Amino acid sequence: MSEAIDRGSSPFQTDPEHLERIAQAHAALARDNTVEAFEILRDLVDQDTQLWQAYHGLAGIALTQGDLETACDLLSAANSKPGAPNHVARQLASLIAAAGDTAAALATLSPLIRADPADADVLAQVREIISATPNVSPVAWARLIADLRAPTQEHLDQISRLDACEKENAKLVAENRRLLAIIDSLRSELNLPRVARWSSRDTDAWTTINQLDDRAWLSALVGSVDVPSYQGFPMAGFPSEQLQVGMIGSSNEAALREGFNFYAAVRDIVCGRNLQAWDGEGKLLDFGTGWGRYARIFMKDFRPENVFGVDVDPSCVKVCREIFPYAQFDTVPALPPTTIESGFFDLIIAYSVFSRLAEHAANAWIREFERILRLGGMVAITTQGRSLLQVCERIRKEQRFDHFWHRKLASSFIDRAACEAAYDRGEFLYSATGGGDARPSEFYGEALIPRGFVERHWCDAFELIEFIDDRAYLPQALIVLRKRDQAA
Repeated sequence: MSEAIDRGSSPFQTDPEHLERIAQAHAALARDNTVEAFEILRDLVDQDTQLWQAYHGLAGIALTQGDLETACDLLSAANSKPGAPNHVARQLASLIAAAGDTAAALATLSPLIRADPADADVLAQVREIISATPNVSPVAWARLIADLRAPTQEHLDQISRLDACEKENAKLVAENRRLLAIIDSLRSELNLPRVARWSSRDTDAWTTINQLDDRAWLSALVGSVDVPSYQGFPMAGFPSEQLQVGMIGSSNEAALREGFNFYAAVRDIVCGRNLQAWDGEGKLLDFGTGWGRYARIFMKDFRPENVFGVDVDPSCVKVCREIFPYAQFDTVPALPPTTIESGFFDLIIAYSVFSRLAEHAANAWIREFERILRLGGMVAITTQGRSLLQVCERIRKEQRFDHFWHRKLASSFIDRAACEAAYDRGEFLYSATGGGDARPSEFYGEALIPRGFVERHWCDAFELIEFIDDRAYLPQALIVLRKRDQAA
């Protein structure tokens, strides 16, 4: 414990039984019995032990499994426990820096610097982190200097004011982008060309985003709810929470975390199987974009000027143009054709859109996707899964309508057994509930598209790459298609 920071006396008493269990876990690891060690350490963590060694040990096991996110969370927990030695904070800082969050990594090392500004090992790690980072934020740099200089309260106040100014500047930049987007929208209504807003500086800032891992990208997205900027790159803004909830049932951070699961699933299927490379140069279409939730998430892998969103609702397009600085948004008719250039897109996504379309509309849009996709291009869409039939029946029985959508579900698919049989036969199921002025019941309602239907009706021009109907995986069934090479 000689490396531990003096954190003062601890109100927690060390449990001798817990210490003995830690020793047993270490012995198991020495015998290469990872499973036994894992069970011992996990049990201690479940008991909320105050021994940092339990969390540290589990973090080590997580690292051997390649689970960096879990390892980071466990090291953070270990570092918060009484008596945690310096090397725990240093390991945590290394993982955070590897995730691309330089400011957080330096902040993790801050208590060590304050305790001993001459610690050669800590200073060497600070130099390594800074040398690997092209741009250290002014706030992070000021805090580092303050740590090394044993700051006065005046210095701390200055850092706080600088932090506030940086956030305010980010908000002003985002507001400026929003106003420019409104100007672009007005120019479009007057049939005037858009004014180019993309610059080499923006490209450099986006490159920083493109290099983030999943954990850091999700953190940047969540952070944009309060500060619509990430290391100089203006992030998309957000409409009112009421509008968000009305469209998807959640808002802000919760909406982003839900949406991120779809992004990660599609990315892992498409890129993980080497079906397509997302290097920023491809073109993305967010079909049924709503308020641009998925357009902003996929922006990590597609340059913002290559991100396009369409919707049948002009009000959605107006919102997206106002809050999303770079991507291009436009309206489309309820049924194709569109004026989109043939073979233009590399990836088309549509979350919770084909879960609404009537059969004739779904088929028509799949044919339009075939036209506007390049050869080998991918389609990733969702539809309602088989379990929705059970949900509809439960809502009818309970008569609980927590959301206006539940009333529509209660009146849908009344004969559950017959509907399940039809689904299993591969038949398209549709309930014409409608969705307002822009979404009449002629083409909009509740839809279930089974695998059998996809295979029989869509696989002449497309190869079915994946069909996953598992609510533990995603709330809706995921369908991934690849446009066939017609010359093959």
